[in-house]
Amino acid sequence: MRVWSEQEVRAEIGVRAVIDSLTEVLSHESRGGAWNIDKTMATWPAEPTAGSAHALGAVDLESDLALFKTWVNTPAGASALMTLFSATDGRTLGVAEAGAAGALRTAAISGIATRFLADPAADELAVLGAGRQAFRQVESVSMVRELRRVRVWNRTREKAEALADQVRAQLGLDAVVAPDVAAATTDCPIVTLITRATEPFLRAGHLAPGAHLNAVGAILPGNAEFGSDVLAASALTVVDSEPNARRGSRELREFYGEDWAAVHTLGDVVVGKVTRPERPRCTVFKGMGMGLSDLAVARVLVGGAR
Repeated sequence: MRVWSEQEVRAEIGVRAVIDSLTEVLSHESRGGAWNIDKTMATWPAEPTAGSAHALGAVDLESDLALFKTWVNTPAGASALMTLFSATDGRTLGVAEAGAAGALRTAAISGIATRFLADPAADELAVLGAGRQAFRQVESVSMVRELRRVRVWNRTREKAEALADQVRAQLGLDAVVAPDVAAATTDCPIVTLITRATEPFLRAGHLAPGAHLNAVGAILPGNAEFGSDVLAASALTVVDSEPNARRGSRELREFYGEDWAAVHTLGDVVVGKVTRPERPRCTVFKGMGMGLSDLAVARVLVGGAR
């Protein structure tokens, strides 16, 4: 059985490999050869300390993998583990620390959503949020669109400046810090939300005509990054996992209620069952996190090990 540390995960795989792997895994899902084990979670209040615990999984018969991931988030820190099994004979293939893997899979799925849903000519990205996952989000989008500029906004300007510096230094892209949400998003064709906002701060009026939105930050049932008017304006709304979104996305639950007929999955987009409309007002991808995304990371790790 192989054990991967955080350092080994970072050293062995990158965002591009996970984008390719997850694209294949999503096609397996659409053909019925792969599926998620639905997410479950618990939260606890601020006294003595707030936190949340999560568990999910996935099976991909075409990759001979079954995976479980568990993690805990608290204000003082977080940690995560992935356990990998053979789907054929049940052997334990390995255990991996999954902090870096989590950032990789969240970035990769935003990259895939952008590849299929954003204007092919889009060359600018606004990233709202400058936490530990923000850089990977920029890196991923830069692999599916030729970006000429990145706009960064964060409630704490110092963090936005640090992210802009990192983008310039490591990706070689022009990066500017925006003073507010409106300045970050005006006339910008791709917008990524990666925050822990508890109340919506992005409105439909912030989005340029034809813009694509990746909303991947608010994954707790009480959190929200964008308003219902964004979904009202969306010509195509896509999720990674509908069951996870139904349970955990306040934004989608409040807008769609019990009728989710207008919501599609990214797997169906990848295989062409659903396509980007011509001249949409906007498109929306809501990512909640799912086991198949983590399995796509594990698939790269196990492939390398084999």
